[in-house]
Parts: sequence; structure tokens; C-alpha cells
Amino acid sequence: MKAKYILITLLALVVTACSNVVETDDDYVSGHNQPNTGAPVIRAVYAVTDGDLLTPLTEAAPGQRIAIVGDNLNNLRQLTFNTVAADLSETYTTLTKAVVKIPDTYSKAHENVISYTTDMGTATFRFAVALPVAEIYGLLNEFCASGSEASVAGKNLQYYDFTLTLNGQSVAFTTVTDTQLSFQIPQQTPDNSVFVLTWQTPQGETKTVELPFRPTNELLFSDLTQTTRQQTDENVDIETTAEGTTCLHFLGTITEWSWVELSFAQPFADGVLPAADSDDYYFVFEVQTATGHPLLDTGYEFAWNWDWNNSYRWNPGEGVDTKGQWQTVRCPLDEMAPRGLTADNDILTLNVGFQPYKDYEADFRLANFRIEKK
Repeated sequence: MKAKYILITLLALVVTACSNVVETDDDYVSGHNQPNTGAPVIRAVYAVTDGDLLTPLTEAAPGQRIAIVGDNLNNLRQLTFNTVAADLSETYTTLTKAVVKIPDTYSKAHENVISYTTDMGTATFRFAVALPVAEIYGLLNEFCASGSEASVAGKNLQYYDFTLTLNGQSVAFTTVTDTQLSFQIPQQTPDNSVFVLTWQTPQGETKTVELPFRPTNELLFSDLTQTTRQQTDENVDIETTAEGTTCLHFLGTITEWSWVELSFAQPFADGVLPAADSDDYYFVFEVQTATGHPLLDTGYEFAWNWDWNNSYRWNPGEGVDTKGQWQTVRCPLDEMAPRGLTADNDILTLNVGFQPYKDYEADFRLANFRIEKK
């Protein structure tokens, strides 16, 4: 038994010794240290998750990691996407592949080019970095006064070069932010004028949006004081605004769950209601809150022709305080009138109700009810 034990131990030592043997090649150089033999060449770009390099990319998003495939990609000195420099500390290269991160910073440059510079030269490659799509909501207040400052409300605006015209004449922007384009309304601009906003996408497509200014021709009720009206109490009344239009003014303490309503009607006129599908239109109005009297986040309801089953509950969100300024609100018409919008016996009635879920000190106005095409 003792001899067997010694034999097993010797075999174990031999196996262990063999497993530690490593063959080395004194001429081996790791891929990221191999020297370039010429100028860089980019053949394709892939997602880093595409390990088999099956689907080349032509576009990627800021912050995305990609794999650049080509030749002589080591010793990277500079890398730019649409003129924005990438962080070289976040890159890994070999002779035939570079894993890089597209810069998080957007650029207005629409060159759609990767520029890749090494110790042996520079390669360029057509490749787009997707800009966020510019969204245009319309004028912040479509019924502002002639000669006053106006703003186009939107999203992702700072990455594009916009032009604004009125009757073919250029109008300069005074301020450009990511959410607003501000400008001065020319003096004596008449009601129902249309500003035209134009810009170009990174793909070279020209986009145009028309911005109506004081569209009095589109009002459902041009003068609320001349309509037939019915109301539940004295917390709401009809007034004339400083801009010359009429409005509803909700004012005073409205107790929890009280129902405040004002309904008004007028004879139906051709052209007032859309002939096409309602999902092509917005129901639009202006709201103004007195400073320090923000709107409740919910409790506002609109109905048509006394049909509260064909109604819409407007939820403006918390803390809406226009501080005495008028702001335009746009609601999808197909949501405003889920059963469709028609006149009843040639009379059009709009019912406006408000029911606060807590005691509320109201001081807000609604004005200029209308329907506009999206």
C-alpha cells in the first residue's frame, strides 16, 4: 500500500508541472501596439453588440459606442464626429478595429462625417450622428399684441438654424434656447397674419411650419358677450381683455367639489367646424393666471352641446402660473370631442366647467376658443 501511494503522488506532480508550461512567441505584439504601415482606412461602422459584423451602420446616436472597422487604426491622435471631438480616453484601437464612444455633445454641423487621424494620416467616412428631431408647438401666445415680443414654443431647437418670415420679409430672432425662439412682432402686423418658420434637417430635408398670429377669423365665438349664456354662480363672468377680445374670468373662493359652469351658444356658421377628421385639428384657447394664483392640476372640463359624455377633462399639471401673461393651450380635437363635433339644430354650444378637489382661490381667465389645423 505504501508503494502505491508514492506512485500516485509522483504522477500528480508530473501533471501539475506540465499544466504550468506556456509556449511564448518572442515576436508577438498585441493588436493595440502594432504599428501602422500607412494612412488609416475606414471600411464600415458597426454596433459594438454586432460581434459578427453583420449589419453596417450609417447613423448612430450621441453617447453610443460603435466599432470602426478598417486598416491602420492604431496610434489615434484625433477623432471627430460632425466636427465634435471624441474623448480618446474612451477609445480602444487595434490595427483593424477601433471601439469608440460618439460624443454626447450635439453639433449644428450637418457634415455627417467621421474624421479619424493617426500618426500616419487622416481618413474621413460618411456617417450621420442623429440629432434630436425639432418639435414646433406654435406661438407661446398666438394673441399677443402687435409690436410685442413673441416666442415660438418647441423642443430641441438649439441644434438647428431657423429662419422666420412674415409676408416674405425676414424677422430676426432676439433669443434662441432649446425650448423657445423669441422675436419682436413687427408694428402694425394685422390680425390673421401668418409667420413662416423654416429649417433644414441633417438629411437635407427642408421643414416649414406656419404660425398663425391673432387668428380672429378662426374663433368659435368672436364675441362672448353676444352669445346666449347660462351659468351656475357668480364665480365666473365674461370680460373684455386688454388685447380687445372677450374672456371667461374665474374669480374668488370656490369651495371643495363645488361645480362652476358657464355655457354659451351661437348660431352655427359654415366653416366654423372642421370638415375633415377631428384628429387633424387642435382645440385651442388662451389661459392667463394672476401672479400667485397657479392653476389646480385638474378639475377643468369642456363639453359640447350639453353632452357631458362628449367631454374632455383638461389636466394642465401642477404649478401652472402664467404671472399675468397669456399663454396658448392646444388640445387634440379628437380627445376634446370623442363623439365628434357637430352643431345641434344649427346651434353650437360650448360648456366650460370647473370643479376643484379642494378649496381654491381662483383668479384665472380663458379666452379665444377656436379650432386650428395641426
